[in-house]
Amino acid sequence: MDIRDATLDDLEGILNVYEATFDGPEKSTLLARLYNEEYITTSLVAIEYGEIIAHIAFSELEIFCDDDDKQVKASALACLAVAPTHQNIGIGTELTRQGLELSVENGIEAIFIASPHAFFHRFGFDDIHDDFIKTSFSGQFFMVLMLKQDIFDDFSGNILFPDAFDI
Repeated sequence: MDIRDATLDDLEGILNVYEATFDGPEKSTLLARLYNEEYITTSLVAIEYGEIIAHIAFSELEIFCDDDDKQVKASALACLAVAPTHQNIGIGTELTRQGLELSVENGIEAIFIASPHAFFHRFGFDDIHDDFIKTSFSGQFFMVLMLKQDIFDDFSGNILFPDAFDI
């Protein structure tokens, strides 16, 4: 298996993985919208025998701090899918690990995700229980990974997800 940056030529194969992995079109619709609106910042595919078997994508996020002197560079872990025939063998873990490494290299200070899956806790994502940040995704399944220590100390503000997330 090889992992590499995704290209626009991969989009059809990527969408096929999402459609095979999830019930309903929500994830593939979200991903297509993020690509079409050019919000994707990092996108990786796992390839086996020339076929796309998994994908991960990170997208832009805007954070508006109540304190104008403080800025946070953040992204969303927007989508992760592994073809059902290739699940539970570490491919999603490796894609996530490599995506997080690229985020660090790109100066990202925090990554947010809205997901009910405890899978992401193994990477250091924590549930957000405080009201320090407001977003339409706040709630039970909203998590953050702080790549820069103490980035949200004494923080108050809002996250604006791209319109593509409104599906």
